[in-house]
Amino acid sequence: MINRFLPKNPTQVSILSGPFQGAKMYLNLNTSKRKIFGLYEYVLNDWILKKIINKQFVLDIGANTGYDTYGFAHLLIKNGATNPFVLSFEPDDYIELSTPKDWSTYKKCKIELIKKYVGAISNEQTITIDDAFSKYAPYLNGNGIIKMDIEGGEIEALKGASNTLNNSNLDWLIEIHGKHLIPEVAKFFVDRSRPFLIKELQPLPIIGHENRQIFTTWLVTI
Repeated sequence: MINRFLPKNPTQVSILSGPFQGAKMYLNLNTSKRKIFGLYEYVLNDWILKKIINKQFVLDIGANTGYDTYGFAHLLIKNGATNPFVLSFEPDDYIELSTPKDWSTYKKCKIELIKKYVGAISNEQTITIDDAFSKYAPYLNGNGIIKMDIEGGEIEALKGASNTLNNSNLDWLIEIHGKHLIPEVAKFFVDRSRPFLIKELQPLPIIGHENRQIFTTWLVTI
């Protein structure tokens, strides 16, 4: 019922709670209420707040409407990162992603939006994680986070990250689409003796499950 009274187009909002509390974003209020109240993918909240400490950069692979791009940019600035940098990959055009980039709120964080897929090879439409690290090497020194949400393309993206996966200064947050992909994604980390957890969403009291079309889990490094 409340959706009838909300704007139909994206509008500037402040995140009210959760790890990105205080971040300014450009979101559709009809479809972003969990994000605004810090309840979207809430099982990751504690991990994000713990792992962002002392990080200098974030790769947002599958940026979509920019929730993580600007949430992490906000945290990097807030935590006093020396040269904060967010590198976002999104092949589709989302006004919610492009609009906040030049807001004064984010002038202290360098944000680059790459309109490409991330995969196992680099070409006109696709780039590998390893090649992205080579291209943006001056900004990707030190400790960072790689967040990935590419709806089933996880394996191809990880195939293109053979060097990056060996970097112990990086933490990974990978959304896994479907139970069948869990062991395949996990193998990249098992082979490198890198400890991780698999996190699964549980329904919240009153508001229940998030609406998802496929079984979803997250691999996070520890």
